[in-house]
Formats: sequence, structure tokens, C-alpha cells
Amino acid sequence: MSLSSLCKADEPEAAPKYSILEIERRWLVAPDRVGSLDKLPHRKIDDLYLTGGRLRLRRVETDAGEVAYKLGKKYGKRDGVSEPVATLYLTLEEYRVFAALAGRRASKTRYDLAGGSLDVYSSPQPGLTVFEVEFETAEDARSYQPPHFVRDEITGNPRFCGAALAETGAAPLRSSAPDPGG
Repeated sequence: MSLSSLCKADEPEAAPKYSILEIERRWLVAPDRVGSLDKLPHRKIDDLYLTGGRLRLRRVETDAGEVAYKLGKKYGKRDGVSEPVATLYLTLEEYRVFAALAGRRASKTRYDLAGGSLDVYSSPQPGLTVFEVEFETAEDARSYQPPHFVRDEITGNPRFCGAALAETGAAPLRSSAPDPGG
């Protein structure tokens, strides 16, 4: 599957059966403008994007040590901010079966911040920091004013979907635009 097809919609018409519509916007972040993350709730997330499709295996561990295993599929953006998604929760045994398959990996710590999520990647792009917010409606998403610490909006940019980040590894994905705040 090519990098350009990892995030594009399979079928632009109706959402697949059993999927829900995820409406979100995403931005690159200037980490020095965020402040300390030490006392914020967070989760460690390890993703495996399975080779040959859009399936993502995810392990989530909370700061309290609780672990969840998920198998998800994102069907591609429909209108720039919305995308049908489906998720199954797995047992550890089921997770291990999928974890043995070939794929591309990404790891990050997700912090709850400013009404959204701040993802700080540890691999394959150490230090890459992305802020995202989910919304009830596309109109809410379009009218949202992001916090001061964000830089370039990457919503809908196929180079910055999770599968593409795992695919490209150490490729230069950071924004080349200067930080507007200095």
C-alpha cells in the first residue's frame, strides 16, 4: 500500500456498517510552548499498522497501569475532518496473535491537555509532538480555535496520519515553517 493511499478514503460514499464517524483536527506543536507535562494524566500507546491494509493493532497503558488491547480500522478521510472508524477490544491472547504479524510500529505518550490530546512520539519520530481534538460535528471542528502552543495544522495531510508516520520512519516530516511565536 502506497504512502499516499494510507489515509485516503476507500469508498467516498456511505460509512461502512458498524463504523462510527470520528471528527478531528490535528496540529504540529511547538513543545517549548506547552509547559511541563509531568503532572498530566497520560497513556503509553504502542501501535502496529499491519502490512497490506489499514488495520491498526494498539496497546494502551494508563498511568495507573491498566492495559487495553484494540484492533482498529480507519477508512480514510471523507470531508477533510471526518473519517469512519471501527474498533474491536481484544484479549491479551488475541493481541499476541496479531502482534506477531508484519507491520510498521509507532510509539507515543498521549497526554490530556487543553480539551484534546497531546501525542509525544518516542518512535519512529522521537520528539514529534501532535495535538488533536475530537468533535461532535464537522461545524464544531471547523469553528474551533486551537490553543497557543500549536503550529501548523496537519488535519488531512496524508504525511501525518498515524500509518504514514509509522511507514516513513526517520523521513523528515517536521514542519519547515518557522515558529510564528519566535
